Amino acid sequence: MKRKITHIIPILILLISCNQKQKQIDTWNNRIAEYQAETEKIKSDLILDTLVFNDNMHGKELTEKYTFGQSELKFYKQFISEKKVSEKQILTDEHTKTEITYLGQLRDLDNQNFYHVLTNFKIIGIGEMESPRGISNIAFINENIEKAIIYRMGMPDELPTRIESKILYFNHESENIGISILGGLPPMLCVPKIGCN
Repeated sequence: MKRKITHIIPILILLISCNQKQKQIDTWNNRIAEYQAETEKIKSDLILDTLVFNDNMHGKELTEKYTFGQSELKFYKQFISEKKVSEKQILTDEHTKTEITYLGQLRDLDNQNFYHVLTNFKIIGIGEMESPRGISNIAFINENIEKAIIYRMGMPDELPTRIESKILYFNHESENIGISILGGLPPMLCVPKIGCN
């Protein structure tokens, strides 16, 4: 009887050991599957859209946008520098702080035009108001730096962050959003999840 028990004990130990190894393998396989699913989710989290300009978009609103852009062109020109792409340039005075970032050149999908893109976040009322106000703008300046169109955005987190492969990227509420331009700039900049400005 003792011999049978001594033979059974090693077999039981071997079975338990194999079972635990299988559990470890299953756990690792599950973790790998979760990681791969998360990686795929990150890839699919990017929302892409193309803003298409057409002849119906000409009109008073577009004219007003370009008129305002012309009045601001001189200010924005000074920040266009290939040496300072994605570098925040800060201007301060007594009650305001302005953060300008030149994102680089955004090429139109028609390959005819490109735009210098700058973001501008201005805080007004520093030191004099309990809750200072902010203004967020995106400026598009044409290739020859002679025309500008500026879009007012709601919050600083609605401003784009970078340009890659003809796509202007936004990171809004942890979502990656990309837009491209086809055929020129429309009177309103409509960005998925953010809205039209």
